[in-house]
Amino acid sequence: MYRLIRFGTTNLEYLNQIDSIGSGQTPVNFMILPEGGALDGYGGRQKSPGTVERSKTVRLWASTESALESIFLDILSQRGKRDRLLRRTSQGDYHWMYARLVEVQGGRSFEQTKFRRVQDVGLMFVGQEANWKGFYRTEWELDDGIYLDSCYRLDSSEVHALTSSPTTFTITVGSASDKGRMPVRGVKMIVAAGDAGMSAITIARSGGESLLYDDTVPSGGTLTIDTGLMTVSCTGESNAYDNLTFTATADMAAWFTLQPGSNDISVSFTGGGTGRQIDFEFCEAWA
Repeated sequence: MYRLIRFGTTNLEYLNQIDSIGSGQTPVNFMILPEGGALDGYGGRQKSPGTVERSKTVRLWASTESALESIFLDILSQRGKRDRLLRRTSQGDYHWMYARLVEVQGGRSFEQTKFRRVQDVGLMFVGQEANWKGFYRTEWELDDGIYLDSCYRLDSSEVHALTSSPTTFTITVGSASDKGRMPVRGVKMIVAAGDAGMSAITIARSGGESLLYDDTVPSGGTLTIDTGLMTVSCTGESNAYDNLTFTATADMAAWFTLQPGSNDISVSFTGGGTGRQIDFEFCEAWA
């Protein structure tokens, strides 16, 4: 269970809170068979909704009518804005997602007109994705917009030296038994070639997807594959998507996924020099 507590820098905790905590509708792909029954086009894969509507109703309160109006106008001014929506679970954990405040609902009843210092407000957010983000798994800076009370860990980097081809390592996403933890589908992989050109780079997860970049990353250059934004860039080439090849196991809605628990990763390549490395940047995902 959780409460929506903040949108950007705007506080959302007031009286009579009612939060929408549902999952949103998941897409289906069934082919109805003439003989009866249906074929599930997604097979055994777990699918997630695209966008999810999340609503919240609260009763604003202030010590004066002027202060109440100020609170209300602050919330009203956020309409249409895209920012971080923050939740707090009953265990005290903090998660966030990017969302847009699409509607502020309100009505002025006779009772509220009499008391003047209360106002009921309904807020409708549309989440950019279905899952909430947890710990940020990379190096990050204090000015990147993250609140210092949001349970982020400064030392949770996932940088791995590429000492040989292939280089293997394990990325652990919580535990497979953690309730509510979801597969991470928004992963940014940054490959640094070092002091020599690097080519034929294959990034693979054991039992999962493989991505092949079949062009050359120049000496001192980097290759960035962002599976959240679905972009590929390389030093000197901002759009290198055509050089990326997917295996048959890749989920085209995600490209590359880290599952809850241990993920065995293998990176193979040709060339490269001193300073070769790969950096995985991602936020842990929660239902």
